This record gives sequence, C-alpha cells and structure tokens, in this order.
Amino acid sequence: MRQTKIVATLGPASRQPDTVQALLEAGTEVVRLNFSHGTRDGHAETVETVRAAAQRAGRVVAVMQDLPGPKIRTGRLADGRSVTLARDQTIRIATGDFVGDVDRLSVVYAGLAASVGAGDRLLLDDGRIELEVRGSDGTEVTAQVVAGGTLGEHKGITAPGVALPDSGLTARDVEDLAFGLELGVDLVAVSFVQSATDLQRAREAARQAGRPALSLIAKIERPQAVDEIDAILDASDGVMVARGDLGLELPLEQVPGLQKAITRAARARGVPVIVATQVLESMRSELRPTRAEVGDVATAVDQSVDAIMLAGETAIGDHPVRCVETLDTILREAESSSPAPAPPRISGRAYDRALCEAAVTLAARSGAEAIVAVTRGGRTARLLSMLRPGSTVYAAAPSEAVANALALNWGVRPIVVTPGENIDADRLAVERRLVASGALAAGAAVVFVRVSTQLSHVDANFLALRRVGDAHGSGSEG
Repeated sequence: MRQTKIVATLGPASRQPDTVQALLEAGTEVVRLNFSHGTRDGHAETVETVRAAAQRAGRVVAVMQDLPGPKIRTGRLADGRSVTLARDQTIRIATGDFVGDVDRLSVVYAGLAASVGAGDRLLLDDGRIELEVRGSDGTEVTAQVVAGGTLGEHKGITAPGVALPDSGLTARDVEDLAFGLELGVDLVAVSFVQSATDLQRAREAARQAGRPALSLIAKIERPQAVDEIDAILDASDGVMVARGDLGLELPLEQVPGLQKAITRAARARGVPVIVATQVLESMRSELRPTRAEVGDVATAVDQSVDAIMLAGETAIGDHPVRCVETLDTILREAESSSPAPAPPRISGRAYDRALCEAAVTLAARSGAEAIVAVTRGGRTARLLSMLRPGSTVYAAAPSEAVANALALNWGVRPIVVTPGENIDADRLAVERRLVASGALAAGAAVVFVRVSTQLSHVDANFLALRRVGDAHGSGSEG
C-alpha cells in the first residue's frame, strides 16, 4: 500500500466529472484548487464534482484551496495577444490597470516600482524572460531585456533578492478564504508566506469565518520564509516546498538542499511536507516522464515527504490521469526500495507521543497488520504518521471534515466512524467497517490506540492488541 500521498491540481484539463472520477480512482488523495485562476462559480462547481466523485469511489479525498497571495503579475495586453520582447530592447513597467503593449507593460501591484532599483533583475513568466532594471521613479520601472521571449497576459513577475513590503495574506486572500470555507474546503495553502505573522492572520480570518481549527499549509517560496522556517513550522499545519518560485528567488543549485533541510525540520515537528513544482513537467505533453523526473520523485520518497503535488501536469496538461497513474507507480516502486524512514527525535516529555511510540513498537513486534487510531480531532493519527510505522494506519474519525484533513498525512487511511458510548463500542464499530470494506480480514491482529494529554479522563488514553472479531481481545490495555 502506497504511503506517500498524491496531490493533483484541477483545471481546464481535469475538472470534468469523468476526469475527476478517473483521477481519484488512479490514486489522488488531495485535489488542489488554484485560486490564482478560474472563477468562484467554477471553483464551487469543481468542489461539488469532487465530493460526488469521492462518494462514488468510496474514498476520503481532501480539497485544498491555494490562495493567490501577493504574486506580482503583468496586466492586460491589446486584444489579449502575446507580445515578443527582443533582447536589448527597453521596456517600461508601470503601475496601473491599463492595456499594455510591447513597449510598456502594466502591473497592478504598486509596490514593485517602489522596491526595485538600478541593477535589480526581474524574471517574467517563471523565468523565461529576464530584465535588468535601469531605473525607477516610484511608479514606473525602466528596464532592458536581457533574455527575450513571448509574453502573454497575467504572467508572474519575480524580483530575486528584493524584499517586497506586502505580507503573504492580501485582502483578496481573506475574501477568497471566506468563500473557500463556505464551500467546505479541508486545507488552505497560504502563498508567499514571509513570517509566522502571515499564518496568524490567516488563522484569525478562518476563526472569524467559523473554522478556528482549519489546517493551514505554508508555501515556502521566498528567502524570507527560509530564514523564518522554524517559526513558520510552529505556526502551520503543513508546508509546501514550492520549488518553482524558490528557484527564481534563489540560485537553482540551492533548491535541492533547501528541500532536504525544510523536510527534516518539518518532520522533527510532525508537520506534513508537500513537494511541488515540475514534478513530471515533461508529461504535460509527453506520455512518459524523463529519467531525471523519476529520480526526483524517488529522492523525495527517500526524504520521507508526506505528499507530492502535480500542478500544470494535471491542470492544463494533455494527460492528467496518466500523470497520476505514473506518479503512483513511481512512488510505489520508490517506497519498496527505500529504507524505512527513521522517526524524528524529540526531546522533553510527551505523553501522547510516548503512547503512539508504544503502539508502533507493539505492532512491529507482534506482526499486527494494522494500527487503528481512534481519533476525535486527528491528533492520534498525525502522531502515528510522524513516526512512520511499518504497519498501515487507519484513522477512525468522527466526521468527514476530520477524515478529509487527514488525507494529506503520510501512511494514514482515514475512515468515518460514528463515535460510540465508550471505547469498546468505538472499537467494534471500526472493526465492522474495516472488515466490511475488505481492508482487514476477520482474525487479523490489530493495534488500537487513542491518545490525549488528559491523563485523568476515562478512556482518553488506551492501547490494545486484539484480533478482529475477538470479543475479548489479545492483549492488555493501559
């Protein structure tokens, strides 16, 4: 059973009901809605499509909303047609919402002209076009084209090494977040995070919208975020290593090392890690990935990331379902040949972690087929995922919302089970569900665990080894 999760971005190539169904059946656990593109009506329709497809497939699937953030983009062009920028030509970039042309581009973001100066580099359209700033009067930038190319509307602008004044959460983000929560999204990715304050603002916005426990994913895209990574990890529920923007802001050769360091730091805190950008880029048009892309995925597995994300491959590519099928195959093979990941070392007292460690040890030494985390808010399952056990982890969650949020975590298979009057009732309900679904056979050895920091509460903490269908169990509780 594959442990590393797959995140697939939905877009024009993949939001049709039949394609969404095929993506889920191919192994997608999390679908991403990129709010930098599309319309609210379109996103609402897509969420309905995903929920219906998940129900038909009998799968738990999370919906992740990806907020636009303060990404700088070029404005409109005459008749919507692309322009060709020639090397050494002079180009002006002015603040305003006007129709640009080959000599003068518009940008709505007012902070660009105020932040850059002579000698700064500007990268357009994910680095395909490079400009060198000659000067700025605070509202208009004059630059020379260093590397030319064809430029369309609404393409990204990156200013490597330039500190921009905006935070990672814009007014539009707050509005989009409220709308996403109305749709019932399970995870929200905050773009261009620069500090823990950005996440605190997002959490306050979620609280005001009635979702204080919303899972927030911090996208690491800027050098400022790398510098503040420890505080950001402490304030987030997950991180995304967005290698595309990192590779524009920093030297490309630094990105692999940063991915490794961020993953190690996140794992030490039990924070899920998503690796994203150009994972199977060649498969936007080709039927097979390159050997380098396969090796890239295998490296991420060796680092024990929680999930791999497909972006343009599934959103606008020619073969969205085949991309997921291919990634699923690569992940399974990589996991089968990769050494078992070691659990992170954490100092200090942690009763809940200690009980989960005991559950993992008990499962390994007894040969149990699975560990079942009976959880109310997801903490037990997340702790087990952090420990990277050799046994499959089933998370018995009390609601679809809790189950969906766990779909991102490494090795966790969420199921929805209505809580019983006591722990015995919970266990019986879980056993019946797993046997009925074919996940476990009657007589299988299973470790049941639930943890809480409330040591005095009855049934708050328990650990048991039992055979499915055995009314008395095969071990002791404690």
